[in-house]
Amino acid sequence: MFKLSPKKQRDLTEILREVVNYAELEAIAVITKEGLHLAFFAAGKVDSDLLSAISAAILSTGEMAVDKMGFEKLSEVIVRGKSGYIILTDAGKFVLIGAGREATSLGLSVRVLRAYAKRVTDLLSK
Repeated sequence: MFKLSPKKQRDLTEILREVVNYAELEAIAVITKEGLHLAFFAAGKVDSDLLSAISAAILSTGEMAVDKMGFEKLSEVIVRGKSGYIILTDAGKFVLIGAGREATSLGLSVRVLRAYAKRVTDLLSK
């Protein structure tokens, strides 16, 4: 089981707060690739365990597809529904997840999550 020190937990929380300041997201999380959430925030009722587990399964499928197609390393997986989207962004051994409703903010959310995934990777690999 992966355990964060109190300082890393505070630093990770601060990173997620910054992401929300730049992107219109209703939920944001950092999970392990196995589906264990390390940090999670949501504006409404979202089951963090379910979102983490489903995201890990989607990520695994995405990694397999990218590998089989010869597209090298997976950057992100975007899942869009009629009224929202979820972005799973690679953060080294971890995944940065953002979910929102406004499709007009999807491109901005992708760019913000890509930028902050690097910070998450750096923080959690120390």
